[in-house]
Amino acid sequence: MSVASMAVTRARPARLFELEALEGLPCGCVTVTYRARSWDLAVVSLEAKGPHCTLAGHTVGEILQLGDPAELDGDEDDTQ
Repeated sequence: MSVASMAVTRARPARLFELEALEGLPCGCVTVTYRARSWDLAVVSLEAKGPHCTLAGHTVGEILQLGDPAELDGDEDDTQ
């Protein structure tokens, strides 16, 4: 009895977002900038809330900025 061998290949799913930067804010929170390659879109979101942060707008997963990556390059201080 012979068994045919078959090569199994798994296609890796394409990554939608690519990590660009991590930035700590003065309140202790951490923001992350991702780039959506398919649409050439930058997304800045809050990834971790600082233990002593009192800002109501800072919730984990909150999108702080969305737009063209070139527009976000010089506006790092606007994420607070």
